[in-house]
Amino acid sequence: METFTDDTVVALASFLSPCDMLSLALSCKRFGHKHGTTTSRSRRLAEREARKSGGSGREVRQKTESISLMEVAARTVLQNKCTDEEKNALPRQGDESWISIYQEFLKLFRFPLQFDKLVGVNNIEYVEGSDKTRAYSKATGNHGSAISSNIMRAGKHSVSFQVIDDPTKYGIQCGVMRPTTKDITSLTECYAAAQDLSSFSLKVYEMFSNNVDCCMLSTSTGKGLLRKRWKNQEDGSLSFCQPYDWDGMEEIHDTSFKIGMVLDLDVGTLDVYKNDRRLGTMATGLAGEYCWVVSMARDGSDVSATIGR
Repeated sequence: METFTDDTVVALASFLSPCDMLSLALSCKRFGHKHGTTTSRSRRLAEREARKSGGSGREVRQKTESISLMEVAARTVLQNKCTDEEKNALPRQGDESWISIYQEFLKLFRFPLQFDKLVGVNNIEYVEGSDKTRAYSKATGNHGSAISSNIMRAGKHSVSFQVIDDPTKYGIQCGVMRPTTKDITSLTECYAAAQDLSSFSLKVYEMFSNNVDCCMLSTSTGKGLLRKRWKNQEDGSLSFCQPYDWDGMEEIHDTSFKIGMVLDLDVGTLDVYKNDRRLGTMATGLAGEYCWVVSMARDGSDVSATIGR
C-alpha cells in the first residue's frame, strides 16, 4: 500500500464497508491519522474554487487537512451515492466522523428496516426467534417494545407496520420515540409512551426540552398518545402520557391491517396511513432525533407486527 498514492488509496477504500474503513483507519497513521489527508485531486479542485472566489490555496489546506484518508473515502462515497433528499435527511453534526455518517446512511436508506432492540424480555420475542423484521407479544399482559435503531435527524422518513391482532384486546401502539444509547434491553417491561426512559436516551437529551419525546398511535382506539417529556418535571410532578383525538383518527377492529407512517422532520409532522389510505396528520411540532417503535401487550391474544418500508 505504500506504493499507492492517496488518490488510489481513497479509490480502493471506497469499495469497503464502513466497518472495514474503520479497521483500515486503525491499522496505521497514514490511513487513520488526521494530517495531510486531502487527496491531491480534491485539493486541486478546492484551490481552484478558492482562487475563483478570491481565496488562497493556503486557506484551503488549513481547512481540508484535518480528516484521515478513510474519512475522505467515506465522504467520497457519500457524495457519489447520496441523493439531495438523502443528504438533507442526514446532516453532519459538528465534527462527526464521515465513516459514522456512512454507516448511518446505509442503515437509513439501503438496509432493510428491522427491530434492532426488544425491550421487556418476558413480554416480546422475534418471530421464529431470529427474524428481526417481525416481533410478537407473549401471553403476559405486560408491555414489551420493539425498537428500530435507525436514527432520524432531518428530512422525510416512512415506515409500514403489518399487524396481526385480536381486535377485542389491547391492539398495538406504534410511532416514534427518542433514540436510546444506553442498554435499554435489561428492562423487564417497556411502554415508551408511559415510562420515564430519559436515563437511557441521548446525552443531548436536555436540548430537546419543551418538545415531544414519544408520540404513538393506539390502533385499538385510534387516539394519539403523546409524551412530551420522559423525565419528571423539576417540581417533582410526573409527566404523564396524554391520549388525544386528531382529525382522521379511526378505531381499528380488523384482525390484519397495515399502518403506514411518514415522519417529516423538515416540517415536524407525523402522518398516518391505514392500508395505504391516508388518515391524516397525527402530530405536529416534532423536532430533534427519533426512531421507530412498536409497543404491545397481549392477554391471551395474538398480537404481532412486521416492520418495513
